[in-house]
Amino acid sequence: MVPGSRYNTTNAFARAFPPPEYLTMPAVGIDISDYAVKHIMLGRRWPHFYLQSHGKLDIPLGVVERGEVKDMPSLVKILERLREEKKYEYAHVSLPEEHAFLFQMELPKGTVAEMDQMVEFQLKDHIPFEAGEAVFDYSVLEERAHAYFVNVSAYPRAIAQTYISALEESGFTLLSVEIEGQATARALLSHTHLEPTIIVDVGRNQASVSMSVKGNVTFTASIDIGGDNFTRAIARGLDVSFQEADRLKRLHGFRDTKDTSALFTTMYPVMAQLKETIHKHFLYWHRHSGVEGAHVARVVLVGGNANMAGLAEYLEATLEVPVVVGNVWTNVFSFNEYLPEMHRNESLEFATAVGLALRSLLRSG
Repeated sequence: MVPGSRYNTTNAFARAFPPPEYLTMPAVGIDISDYAVKHIMLGRRWPHFYLQSHGKLDIPLGVVERGEVKDMPSLVKILERLREEKKYEYAHVSLPEEHAFLFQMELPKGTVAEMDQMVEFQLKDHIPFEAGEAVFDYSVLEERAHAYFVNVSAYPRAIAQTYISALEESGFTLLSVEIEGQATARALLSHTHLEPTIIVDVGRNQASVSMSVKGNVTFTASIDIGGDNFTRAIARGLDVSFQEADRLKRLHGFRDTKDTSALFTTMYPVMAQLKETIHKHFLYWHRHSGVEGAHVARVVLVGGNANMAGLAEYLEATLEVPVVVGNVWTNVFSFNEYLPEMHRNESLEFATAVGLALRSLLRSG
């Protein structure tokens, strides 16, 4: 492994950590967060795919913190248990996007080696650590007369290595690593949907905002607002337990009706803050994208809290762009052909794992 080595996030290949030659073998997609390991295995019944196995294992507090592995032995034990219980062998794993750095640049045409060198030289202006401490990749967004307009992604080598080591020490044969936003986009966006799309993944304690252009994630940011923020606001405002607040949130959502006005009022400040933060990232990308004729076509919601009643409607009205709840099976199967043994609400938590598992099944990757 050489300093500043290139890895391929677009094709989910870590060139700095070369995998075996059997990338097309069925493999589990593993999404590791601060709180859980989510896994999906897809199978093929020609010409269709199907859900073969899935699940979630809780991660104790402190094992992974804000995307950094703090207790490697504990994480390895969890992954060993997963591998042994499910008889998994091959795996694709995501890297938390809190530590990813993405930027766009114009790259003069040349040989691959020359272009690699030019991108590496530019890294120092876009990342807060030495280029030699990074793995990176780039993909072409536009071809111009004498140059390419490329999307560059860089990641701290040390953090990437902890995830790779955890998988390998637990007995998996690791086929690829990939920034989670790219895997999520692969699951949610059809191959014909190339317009700029914002993906908002609403988790327990934070949300992530990713911009996908022509299938490439060009921007990603984390927001310290998640489903539990709404629950805590309800608990405080209505003086109820956290459990009761969570029940009310799931039952009624964010709707301003005669019967839910008090609930709506307690949730509104959190919702407004979430919308405003998404809007700021929306404007930042629009001003700095450099993509000709770029405009956001829609927002796709995913994550454990994406299906909260009223969320999509509020964001659509305030952001003034179509907002939909995503379908993680978009590139896996049609509901006319197959119904998975997983409720739609549950599936929204597994978008990243689905996108990772698709690596082994989609020839185009």
